[in-house]
Amino acid sequence: MSFTWPGFLWLLWLLPLVVLFLRWAERRRERSARVFADAHLLPAVVRRPPKAHVRWPLVLQLMALGLLLLAAARPVASPPLPTNKAAIVLALDTSRSMLAPDLNPNRLEAAKATARKFIELAPPSTQIGLVSFSDSASALVLPTTDRKKLLEALERLKPAQNTSIENAIVTAVRVLPGRRDLRPPSELQPPDPSQGVPELPRSPAPLPKDLPPGSVVILSDGASNVSPNPALPTRSSLEIAARFAKEHNVRLYTFPMGQPGGAVAQIEGRNYYIPFEPRTLEQLAQATGGKYTYPPTEEALRTIAKELGTVIRWEARPTEVTSLFSALAVVLLLVAAGLSLHWQRRVP
Repeated sequence: MSFTWPGFLWLLWLLPLVVLFLRWAERRRERSARVFADAHLLPAVVRRPPKAHVRWPLVLQLMALGLLLLAAARPVASPPLPTNKAAIVLALDTSRSMLAPDLNPNRLEAAKATARKFIELAPPSTQIGLVSFSDSASALVLPTTDRKKLLEALERLKPAQNTSIENAIVTAVRVLPGRRDLRPPSELQPPDPSQGVPELPRSPAPLPKDLPPGSVVILSDGASNVSPNPALPTRSSLEIAARFAKEHNVRLYTFPMGQPGGAVAQIEGRNYYIPFEPRTLEQLAQATGGKYTYPPTEEALRTIAKELGTVIRWEARPTEVTSLFSALAVVLLLVAAGLSLHWQRRVP
């Protein structure tokens, strides 16, 4: 136990001083009684209640005083308390393919609306982060309970270029609590033309049981067309990214954005056919033990938010217990007053 104001602990010296004062006062009363009364008549003049009737109320009062003096120092304890350790990262695709109009008004705005609804349905104590991705991935908001910050970041999202779901997965995993120092898989590093694919030193991977649980929710049309390592096929790089997530106790939940058959969109004055590839997202969810949800209806979002939003763990957290000490002191004073009233017909 620690104390916010430890200087107040010096007040505990009042306890022995109070005991000495009470002892002095008791002896003074005895001397006064002997002066004004005959020794043979003293028991009739000074009626002493049984020792227990005097001792226990006094002991309880002194204990209450000690607790109040400790409370003045503002004690802080670290008891194990139930804590919601759930952490989720929303990974939102901002590539140009998300401008396809097969969702109203387009896939990107539909993804934003889905993310807003998910944030609304998640428990307030759930930590949620935000990652946007196109050619590369950017961690816009680290996992937090500040919903206003998340919503403001969502509103600022603008369409970019191509799509790299692998980068989104790796970045989102590293954003989750306890995983900041993880190195991305060396296979997903861009090759050095002079040395081939480099083998980066990787920090020892913590055991999954030692990591807090984490989830990544991917909102994308599934069309990944840029790999961090061009030497690898897209399918292989996605498998490596999914394995990286699973090894570090992270499950992928995917919400496809689009309609079967794809759509034709006009981008920069030219018409493009934009496919819809939900199969990729389904495979990612299956590979990590997550869920593939299509279409992401409000009821489906509610189910996923409920499943992911609460992970209770017992965690020692510093908590000020001043009120507990004060309340216990009041209880002791009330008990002491009750005993004194019952035994001595007076309240000290």
